[in-house]
Amino acid sequence: MFRRVLGKLSHRLKTLRMADILPGSPEVPPVDKTSNAGHGKRELNEDGDGPHDGIKKQKTEPGPMQGRVDRKRKVAMLMAYSGVGYYGMQINPGFATIEDTLCKALVAAGVIPQEHAVNMQKMSFQRAARTDKGVSALGQLVSLKMTLNQENIVGAINEHLPDQIRVIGIKRATKGFNSKNHCSGRSYIYMLPTYAFAPVEKFIDEDYRVADGIIDRVNGVLQNFKGTHNFHNYTSGIKPNDPSAKRYMVSLECGQPFVRDNVEFAIIRIKGQSFMMHHIRKMIGVTIAIVRGFAGEELLVKAWGKEKVDIPKAPGLGLMLEQLHYDAYNKKFGSDGMHDPIEWTEFQSTIEEFAEKYIYSNIVKTEKEERSMFHWLMTLPNHSFDVREPGSTTDMYKAMRNVERLNESLQKQSEESPPEPTMEHTTDRSEASETLENSKGDNKQCHNTSTANTCISASNENGSHPDKNSKGTEEIDCDEMKNSNESKDCDEMKNSDESKDCEEIKDPESESNLERDQNRGVS
Repeated sequence: MFRRVLGKLSHRLKTLRMADILPGSPEVPPVDKTSNAGHGKRELNEDGDGPHDGIKKQKTEPGPMQGRVDRKRKVAMLMAYSGVGYYGMQINPGFATIEDTLCKALVAAGVIPQEHAVNMQKMSFQRAARTDKGVSALGQLVSLKMTLNQENIVGAINEHLPDQIRVIGIKRATKGFNSKNHCSGRSYIYMLPTYAFAPVEKFIDEDYRVADGIIDRVNGVLQNFKGTHNFHNYTSGIKPNDPSAKRYMVSLECGQPFVRDNVEFAIIRIKGQSFMMHHIRKMIGVTIAIVRGFAGEELLVKAWGKEKVDIPKAPGLGLMLEQLHYDAYNKKFGSDGMHDPIEWTEFQSTIEEFAEKYIYSNIVKTEKEERSMFHWLMTLPNHSFDVREPGSTTDMYKAMRNVERLNESLQKQSEESPPEPTMEHTTDRSEASETLENSKGDNKQCHNTSTANTCISASNENGSHPDKNSKGTEEIDCDEMKNSNESKDCDEMKNSDESKDCEEIKDPESESNLERDQNRGVS
């Protein structure tokens, strides 16, 4: 009974409370389920706190190059640069590089903070290709996060860059875009004078014009590189069993020759999935050696084997990065309506103008003045184009270069202050001559410093290379000296009372002088 009374009392109290609340409560407007159906949004008035007569607050999506002023966006940046005077693309403390110059310009333009230039990982910076010292690029691409708070960002960045480095264009990319990992192929150009293809017995100069059929011969050799091969001999520091040594080449072609400043040039275009350091320059070097007749095409098969083969490396002057390919990325994201494809056809005229002004003209000018290709061709006979062995042609070439550098140093010293002929110079020359003779593997060596200095002509003060066949009043061949009374072999001297060990005969003063020259870089 007690429970029944409490229940009736509780019910009565609830009824009184509802009667007190409901009469004074404002009526809640019915919800129009037809408007904003399925969106879960309600209409707002101008103040944002009530209904409005059919007018909605529209949400505007940022355009491709718009957004919050302080928000960073992932972009793809196209660059073109001349590599003259720079030590490659990648930052190298203490050396002038393309990336270091670019980061300083980005900070000055206000698109990245200073801390991002110091720690580039904070802006997700990545280059698509790492060009070597002196190598130029017409289509280098970098990906990074930067603010897009200016109307003409490209112009603002270029204001803080030298003329030989230009930002061509910028495009929005996906958050996960990586210019290196998403790159499906790379195209390079190598521009060289056509006399590089002349037969070895042919006299070459600037007036040389390539004969009929030579370009076809070059293209025939280049086709051997197509496909997947083991290119461990075309770089350094990679062993034959390293998986990274296998690279895939898509196409290689030498174009028709053209004349610039009375010198005939040709352009070789190479497209591959990826390349290693010195990879392209060594492919060009092998091609030139085969076309000129220094080696046969069997050298290519030998170089793809496990043995280390001596193959030449062409000069870096004519090499440049032409284009980067993003076929897979463009197929997936280029047509989704939110991202632009990574293509730069609209900037083709700008790229060609830059190439003509800063790259092609520099290659022609430098080749005419320094003749880098001509001098490199003179070194081809020093290569064995065979499996490398200790004491082979490569070691002899290094010894010859040591002699040339020593002669150049002595010539420079004589031009600054012509010295009187002293024993100091002749003893230095004798030790350089010993190095050259030892590298040739000649068992008959000149060790006596009192006579071996005549192995190199005293008239070679102009830095010319010593030649056994050259005739001179002050030059005597080592073999001829052995027949004279003034020269004795070390083995013969040991049997005499006046014999001395070969190491004891060396003048300690000359050794210190040679060590001093080596510290100066005259090794």
